[in-house]
Amino acid sequence: MTRNESYSLAMAELRSLQIFGRSGQLGNVHFRGNGRRVALVLPGFRGSWMTAAVYYPVLALQESASDVICMESIYSEHPARDRLYADAAAALQAALAIGSDYGEVIAGKSLGTVQMAELLTRGDLGPDTPTIWLTPLLRDPAIAGAIASLTRPALVVIGTDDHHYDHHQLRKLSDTGHQTLVVRCAHHGLAITGDADASARIPSRLVVAVRSYLSEWAS
Repeated sequence: MTRNESYSLAMAELRSLQIFGRSGQLGNVHFRGNGRRVALVLPGFRGSWMTAAVYYPVLALQESASDVICMESIYSEHPARDRLYADAAAALQAALAIGSDYGEVIAGKSLGTVQMAELLTRGDLGPDTPTIWLTPLLRDPAIAGAIASLTRPALVVIGTDDHHYDHHQLRKLSDTGHQTLVVRCAHHGLAITGDADASARIPSRLVVAVRSYLSEWAS
């Protein structure tokens, strides 16, 4: 098979689901597999799932999850949490409707972690759900509390120069069994200002961390 044929085959597996939430139709990209597992990815504020901080975890998810649904960023301003929740709940129901033999995993970046916390707090996600928190708003007690409430360890990724970084909260989460990847000097976009070489090495660390986490989830 040539490279072009492989690319065409990969693109043939790309679909969009018809998902409607409180904000109307919710854009998404569905990487379709055989339905054994399903992953839902919630993006950050005005940040596509194709930004490096999310795209490389998505690649790792594709290795382990047969179906990956990447939601598109739709908000021009920070909406009320009820609206965030309603949109995320609609996305989650669409993911669950696909069906899977081995359950689901939920990943979110920044504003997406607010949605994850709402889904957990309101009971749409069980505490045993595998979750990946990319640059979560750790200074928000609702989000830190949602992660702490999980019975299955989460993966938390954040940079030390992120304004949402909270060393105390990370220590508490780590001490209770949650996995953490703390990227020294990285900002909220998981890159390092003024250091292109160091920034370019971060995506490989994301892949390793997500792959390692998912290997435990799949076991």
